[in-house]
Amino acid sequence: MSLSRLGVSMVWRIEFSSTKFLPTLPEACQAGPGTYGFELALWLAQSLCRQGIVTSYPNSDDWGWCLDYEPSNELSFVIGCASQSGPGAGYDGGPVSWSVFVRERRGLERRIRNVSNQAALEALARQIVELLRAEQIEPGQLAS
Repeated sequence: MSLSRLGVSMVWRIEFSSTKFLPTLPEACQAGPGTYGFELALWLAQSLCRQGIVTSYPNSDDWGWCLDYEPSNELSFVIGCASQSGPGAGYDGGPVSWSVFVRERRGLERRIRNVSNQAALEALARQIVELLRAEQIEPGQLAS
C-alpha cells in the first residue's frame, strides 16, 4: 500500500492490494465493468463511524464509490474507493488493487481565498491507513 499527496488540490491517495473487499454482487451491479469498491466503501464508513467519524453511506459514480464527510460547516471531505482491475477480476478470488482517495471539498469562498485545512485532510487519510493496518493490510511509505 502507498499513501501519497497529489498536487496542489490536496488529494491524498492510498493504494493497496487485498482480497478483503472483493465484490459480492454480480458484475452488472458494479459501478462499471471491473469498477468495484462498494464493499470497501461500506467497510470504511462503518470502521470510521466506530472511531467517531460519521460519513454518508456509499454513493456510486462511474469511477467507483464515494463517502461524504462533513465534520463541520467549515470542512467537507470526499473519500473515494475504487478498484484498479479489469472486468471480472474481482470474482476469481485473487487480490485486487484498490485505490482510496481523500480530498477536501472547498466552497467558492475558500477557493478564492485559497484556504484549505491540510492538517485535517492528512489526519483523515492517516486514520484510514490505521484502519487498514488493523485489518493486516500494511501501508507502504508516505510520499508527497
